[in-house]
Amino acid sequence: MMMILIIIISSLFCLFLLQPTLVTDLGYYTRPIWDKRPNVFTTIPHYYAENVPMEDLCQLHGWKLKDKTTLNQTKVYDAIIFSTEIDLLHIRIRELWNVVDTFVILESNATFTGKPKNLTFDQHKDQFEFAASKIHHVMIEQYALPPGEGPFYNERTMRIAMDQALIDAGVKTGDIVVMSDVDEIIRNKSLWMLKMCEGVPSKLHLQLRNYLYSFEFFLDMESWRAHVVQYVEGQTFYSHGQITEYLLADAGWHCSFCFRTLKEFQFKMQSYSHSDRVRHEGILKPNRIQKTICDGTDIFDMPPESYTYRDMISKLGVMKSTKSGVGLPSAILTDAEKYKFLLPGGCIREDFDD
Repeated sequence: MMMILIIIISSLFCLFLLQPTLVTDLGYYTRPIWDKRPNVFTTIPHYYAENVPMEDLCQLHGWKLKDKTTLNQTKVYDAIIFSTEIDLLHIRIRELWNVVDTFVILESNATFTGKPKNLTFDQHKDQFEFAASKIHHVMIEQYALPPGEGPFYNERTMRIAMDQALIDAGVKTGDIVVMSDVDEIIRNKSLWMLKMCEGVPSKLHLQLRNYLYSFEFFLDMESWRAHVVQYVEGQTFYSHGQITEYLLADAGWHCSFCFRTLKEFQFKMQSYSHSDRVRHEGILKPNRIQKTICDGTDIFDMPPESYTYRDMISKLGVMKSTKSGVGLPSAILTDAEKYKFLLPGGCIREDFDD
């Protein structure tokens, strides 16, 4: 019996040496057994169609149209913690231009993992001259992570800095603040409605359509972290976690790893808060990344993060490609040649060298 046990342990040890990622993968594959979905929401149905009066749209949601005095006093701030996503930032500002009063853009000289990086927005300000009147830009200095700290240390520091940046930008009690990552883009009409209607929950998560690499690969409707809050002085703080049970359905797009160049993919993969997912150097090879983008497979070559086996099975392997470009952010379609890498059929990145 002891000999059998020794053989089993030795075999497992050899297997882990040959396949060091097996332990991590096993955790993902068994997640439905030992874990459960951490976030539970009450979903609010979302209604919109062209030419429907805003008063009617408010009523459909159980709200009412604000009076002009209240509406004129309400300003909208878009709080953006920025890294390198120039294209998505441009698309976001264009999408929300006529509803947002101030875009608060915060960037650092270091990644979440503590590695030095360029102040990308500062270096590309000339591309945003059209929006200069509405941009409040803040830069902070960060350094190597303190001993014992992980990437979430710098991420937390950035969120605290955003609280002060909003105050400096002039936010007041009663204003609306959008809190979401650069790649979590709220639909213009959805944010307009949230500004125009009275009775909207003071804290509201926004369900976004999840895409990977471009708008060719639709993943699911599980993106929920984006949210809007009615600002209260001394009580509202920047967050990217769950702050309420309420979730407005289908309110925009979350385009993850939607970059123009392969170099941007490599940078993101190594500076990401979960950079430990880069489990060997081969994952970062340009040819491999390019194939992943076109095939619609996982960028880290890992199992999907699912809480039921039904969901896991539906996400295993290659994502289904869509040929539809209907209902995308308007900036992409009005400048389609510039953003062809985000449209169906445009998967080849401009710096790919075959």
